[in-house]
Amino acid sequence: MHRIFINSIGKKDDKCYEEVAQNLMKNTKKYATIKMQNFFNKKINLAQKQQAKNIYSEILSPHLIQNGVNIALDPGGKLMDSFAFAKLFEEHSTIAFFIGGAYGLEEAFVSKCDMSLSLSPLTMSHKIAKLVLLEQIFRALSIVHNHPYHK
Repeated sequence: MHRIFINSIGKKDDKCYEEVAQNLMKNTKKYATIKMQNFFNKKINLAQKQQAKNIYSEILSPHLIQNGVNIALDPGGKLMDSFAFAKLFEEHSTIAFFIGGAYGLEEAFVSKCDMSLSLSPLTMSHKIAKLVLLEQIFRALSIVHNHPYHK
């Protein structure tokens, strides 16, 4: 059973996003437990770009895991197809993902992670990025467990 942590900077998701996320996590239950956390505070709202990125790092750093792999979602990260992404789940049973706020993640935080991953060269809101990530996690676990969803 995989343990997956999705940590993101952002306010609570709107109900429509939350419903899709819950459905994807429900589909994944037989393969993994997923803990999803949003972090946001007033300091972020008032901060300029670099200061905001520093605050993101302060908030997310305590959630880096020791026994598993930490993956920063970053536009400059590695692009991979679904089968390469599935390999991560074959190799690691505990994975923590990190999604930055409006300004992304600072390089110092990204370098603390084991790898950085780009979901797409397109810019996405963190709400959409989480849904894409959740769908790809389900697809990857389906590939690993020979479930026909990925076909």
